[in-house]
Amino acid sequence: MKKGIAIAIILVLSFPVVVEAKEDYVEKIMNEVNEEMILNYLQTLESFGPRVTGTQACWDAGNYIYNEFKSYGYETYFFNWSLGSYSDRNVVAVLPGERNDSIIICAHYDSVPGSPGADDNGSGTAAVLAAAKALSKYKDKIKLTYTIRFVTFSGEEEGLLGSQVYAKSLYENNSNIVAVLNVDMIGYTRSEQGKENVIIFESDESKWITNVAISIAEKYSYLNLKIHRYGAGANSDHWPFMVYGYDAVFFHEYEFNDYYHSSGDTVEHMDIEYDTRVTKLIVATLVQIANIEIVDDVPPEISIQRPANYLYIADREVMETNMPIIIGKITIKMDAIDEQSGIEKVDVLIDNELKAELTNRPYEWTWDEFAFFKHEIKATAYDNVGNYANATIDVIIFNV
Repeated sequence: MKKGIAIAIILVLSFPVVVEAKEDYVEKIMNEVNEEMILNYLQTLESFGPRVTGTQACWDAGNYIYNEFKSYGYETYFFNWSLGSYSDRNVVAVLPGERNDSIIICAHYDSVPGSPGADDNGSGTAAVLAAAKALSKYKDKIKLTYTIRFVTFSGEEEGLLGSQVYAKSLYENNSNIVAVLNVDMIGYTRSEQGKENVIIFESDESKWITNVAISIAEKYSYLNLKIHRYGAGANSDHWPFMVYGYDAVFFHEYEFNDYYHSSGDTVEHMDIEYDTRVTKLIVATLVQIANIEIVDDVPPEISIQRPANYLYIADREVMETNMPIIIGKITIKMDAIDEQSGIEKVDVLIDNELKAELTNRPYEWTWDEFAFFKHEIKATAYDNVGNYANATIDVIIFNV
């Protein structure tokens, strides 16, 4: 018997074991993007002339984007908006994932009067279209965890109008948006330094998205791109999402375009090779997040900001005390952050009983039910790969 087992082991060890390697769909999808594709999008968008919000040229460009999305097999629709004296429409396409939680890749397709808007923001719109086309070739082969929304906005040049209305709509409908990748002006260089660098504007909450992009640039070093982190401001369509508490970043060229908002913003003055590499970076980052292919073994950080050591009466801070003392209702406020995969949700528990599940910032919940004397408030933050952390405080409460 022992001799037979020994022979079997020798036979097994004598032949190579074939293990089918997992296909790198991130790289496959990324490399569907090429210069010819990007150039075609840019030339078509430029051909409409200045795509000023509310004009026929902007309307025609919206129809072109809509038809491209439809041709790739996506559910596509116009999101009509109106704000102030302006009205127009965004174009949205949807690639369903296993969950309704969404990743958004977005750009504005309008331009200023007198400018063909090749870089600002034909380049961003081309990146969104390229991502949609590249993913369409694999959408039946892979099953993404998160739904992807490809969105192009009008009204950006008039004050981020299309994105304002869209982000507000998502917030009011309690949509869980995991990450927003905004693309605006990624196609211009004037030096070798410009060709090798790219900027990502971020907030503290969205640093994790930049970290994913950095990991992509390091893994696929042939992209030859170094990422620089800048603090985000209200200068493009990422901003309304940040205002409504969503994690968002903004990809931008390293050297600002000399032809910005002028008649010279044409394909002729762009670096298509650079534009293509930056688009590849963005597409790979999108797919990596959508499929949760993120290495993260570090739990998130969570803290309870309110109540603090004060006396609260009817949800108003009255005076400092040695511990939280609450008379009436109280709005509990928490802060959570994760720099590797982002925050999925924050749970609020009273004496270990789940009271609220918060998926969007601000992480707030109003405790307004019968409670008397000492209780424990616990907040549990989960990141997007399942790590979690807790924060607890004891309070004295009288709410009858």
